[in-house]
Amino acid sequence: MNLHMKGRVLSIITVLFLTSNVFAQLAKGDRILAWQVDMAEDNNYDLAFANANAACMESVHLFTTWNSVEPTQGNYDASFITNFFDIMNLYYPATGTDVELQLAPVNTNVLEVPSDLSGLNLDDPILINQFKSLLDTVFAHIPDVTLSALNIGNESDIYFGSDVNAYNQFKVFLDSVGPYAKQLYFNLHGTDLKIGTTLTFHGLLDPVQGPLCATLNANLDIIATTYYPLNPDFTMENPSVVAGDFASLVAAYPSTSTPIYLVECGYASSATCNSSEALQAQFYQEVFAAWDAHYDNIKYLTVFKTNDWSQADVDQLALYYGITNVEFTEYLRTLGVRNWDGVGTKKLAYDQILCEVADRNWCSATCPNASLNEAESLEEPVCYPNPAKNTIRLSITDPEIEGIYVSDLTGREQNVGIRMENSSSIIIDVSSLPSASYFIKTPASSVPFIKLP
Repeated sequence: MNLHMKGRVLSIITVLFLTSNVFAQLAKGDRILAWQVDMAEDNNYDLAFANANAACMESVHLFTTWNSVEPTQGNYDASFITNFFDIMNLYYPATGTDVELQLAPVNTNVLEVPSDLSGLNLDDPILINQFKSLLDTVFAHIPDVTLSALNIGNESDIYFGSDVNAYNQFKVFLDSVGPYAKQLYFNLHGTDLKIGTTLTFHGLLDPVQGPLCATLNANLDIIATTYYPLNPDFTMENPSVVAGDFASLVAAYPSTSTPIYLVECGYASSATCNSSEALQAQFYQEVFAAWDAHYDNIKYLTVFKTNDWSQADVDQLALYYGITNVEFTEYLRTLGVRNWDGVGTKKLAYDQILCEVADRNWCSATCPNASLNEAESLEEPVCYPNPAKNTIRLSITDPEIEGIYVSDLTGREQNVGIRMENSSSIIIDVSSLPSASYFIKTPASSVPFIKLP
């Protein structure tokens, strides 16, 4: 996970979260949409996979550390190999899904090499040769898997900081093991494998770390990065930063011959992180618009992720990273576009993604409000202010309030006062509602809004 991740809440939030964008979208072309697939509380991977598949997933993001496969030099964990690589080889080819695989000798702020090799520098020949042996084992167990890319290392810039020697040593490592992996893959498939190393968006653009990251990327096939618009305290920046962030990334890596792969792209929905489901949905709307604008450079993007993690998982991750403040744990916990509870009830962002891919005809995905989008004679209602503390005005085209009500995210109707203000708007008293995300339901639309404390 990206550790370089309080955005302000907009005074007015667009009601286009679950509808088509006003501007024309760019066709899919050769871009690939991937997903990080996680299970909900029901422990049903097939259902979580189906949810991602319904949203045009072509590739899946899979990750493991080196020492999970090989705890000590030459001693491989047979159970892990069976449950991870052997199942990978059975499941994804059968479903026609490619894999972006991350093998991490370094994961964010943790060194993850076999324990008896942890004292060696990353450019030590013993360590390099042992990683090549790891690659032999891995490819022997996934002969049928089509890889979108192999990324060696995950967010290593966090671990390396500004240590020039550490970057130089890792570059030697990458320049040695990368071609070896490419040859193994070519021997199996007769096609080239894209090799990258995953670095953070912050690291790629940082004045000090950026040039060091560029040295790592110099001989690689892709620019792999994670993208979470975070403030230093793990609150979310406003989604409006996406356009500028994507432009800055492309300006730093303008060559279309080395495409940019956003191998993790996500936005937390927790109010603790100054966010909400509505802002998370807006984030994905902004992401697809910015992706259109940089079609030539950005060819791959992973939605991170299908479902929220459980609190138990998040607590374990917090201990792993050594960061236990509530903003960090809530950030991790609410990255999913579906909730953890039960079978994974969807958030606004999931429908937003469906609408984005449907608008671009990426697959057979259907925007939940497609019939509304296509009704040319219907003007979409607007509510303001949004977020609101006490009252909301809703613009309407039909001077009737029958059939208009407020619901929570589960669909339960809320007890609020609704009265006509004039022929084109109504007043809704939301002062008694708890702080949360809600919908204003009309006979033909569903308008999201946020109730402030």
